[in-house]
Amino acid sequence: MKRRLLSALLAAMLAQPLFVRADLPDLGEISDASLSPSDEARIGRDALRAMREAGDVLDDAEISAYLNDIGGRLAAVAAVPGVHFTYFCVGDTGINAFAMPGGYVGVNIGLILATQNEGELAAVLGHETAHVAQRHIARMQAASSATNPLLLLGTIVAAALAAKAGSGEGAMGAVSAGMGLSISRQLAFSRDFEREADRVGMQYMAGAGFDVRYMSSFFQRLEQAGRYSDTMAYAFLRTHPVTVERISEAQNRALDYPVRMRADSVDYLLVREKLRVLTMTPEEAVSYYNSTLARGLYLNEGAHWYGLARARLAQHDRAGAAEALAKARAKLPDDPMLYGLDVEIARDGRDWAAAARAARAGLAVFPRNAALQLARIDVALDSDDRKEAQALLRQQLNDRQDDPALYRREARLYADKDPLRYHAALGNAFYYEQRYSSALEQYQLASKAKGDDFYLRSMLEARLREVERLAKDERKAARN
Repeated sequence: MKRRLLSALLAAMLAQPLFVRADLPDLGEISDASLSPSDEARIGRDALRAMREAGDVLDDAEISAYLNDIGGRLAAVAAVPGVHFTYFCVGDTGINAFAMPGGYVGVNIGLILATQNEGELAAVLGHETAHVAQRHIARMQAASSATNPLLLLGTIVAAALAAKAGSGEGAMGAVSAGMGLSISRQLAFSRDFEREADRVGMQYMAGAGFDVRYMSSFFQRLEQAGRYSDTMAYAFLRTHPVTVERISEAQNRALDYPVRMRADSVDYLLVREKLRVLTMTPEEAVSYYNSTLARGLYLNEGAHWYGLARARLAQHDRAGAAEALAKARAKLPDDPMLYGLDVEIARDGRDWAAAARAARAGLAVFPRNAALQLARIDVALDSDDRKEAQALLRQQLNDRQDDPALYRREARLYADKDPLRYHAALGNAFYYEQRYSSALEQYQLASKAKGDDFYLRSMLEARLREVERLAKDERKAARN
């Protein structure tokens, strides 16, 4: 299935022509002449969409918000004109991260768990952000003379999709099956590009307030682990070759920057444990946290109590989860993820009143937290409080009109009750996920449904014209 997905995506990318821009930006005339920024955005968007459809991207509001917060700080320093960076988590335990054209940066669960502090995670995200900002994929494609440029570019993106494989064999297998080993040797960024990404990534780290020394220390630890294991760090080292010389250069470069003592954010600590629980069975997770807490083997005690609370909730032990969460609160500063777990515990017991109170309590302290806002809507939908759900959705859609998660909840609100609004909402969710063929189908169903909402029908008419064109391009690429 994954190989068919990669092949289909590769065909879709290679089928579409590249356009040479006359108004070339300052960075690299060669890369601009061979691949425009709009082409990069399209390729990265299509790749991410394919990964989502394959179920490779972790759909979690808290984790996504955290990655885009820390990544957003780095991207703000990069300030790349016309590029909107998107950071996402790949549901795989292999230690890897990758940058795709157009500002799409993926990081595996395994890499986040391999970091020992937030600075190390910032180092990886800064490095990948630099690959995008310096347009390394476009520059590599332009410099390739041994291979058809479009084929090489498609290979790179296909390998990025397969990079979630912990051993790295998935990427190599997908490439070798269709294009041969000679091309697969060109997949890893060149050493010059890697050093440039280190250098520029350090600038981003410093500008965002992180100590740049975490870059060399993390890479050094992975390099040492790679000497003794083919599975722990192989995927990252395969796509990001780390040499003693490169580590030494990063260490020497770090001497030009001030030392910054920065405590890990609570979100970082909690995200790590939330992800860790996802990699285990509930029984394994409970045993793990009981052991680490009893033996004092943790980076942060409060975060491990939070992990134990999540592990117990996975067993539907709500009393045990609430007890562990209370101990986590006693050890940690206030954080929206603690309220979010309160809501989850109450929802697991179908105590809608308690879930609503927990959501409101969290929003009273963190009124702009998107995950808590979604949780409050979910509670209203769970309890069949349609009036409350409708009011909350209207309020949030005024602020976040491009959020697919809100439209999916709106579709849930109107399912089996209002076909016009149900199909329109589902169409909007697909539209903002850039899944245009699916959006077109839902908009067509909405246009045929009964209903007299003039504003909604006007929106549907305009959106149908736009999506028909986009879906046609999407189908044409898939056929080719």
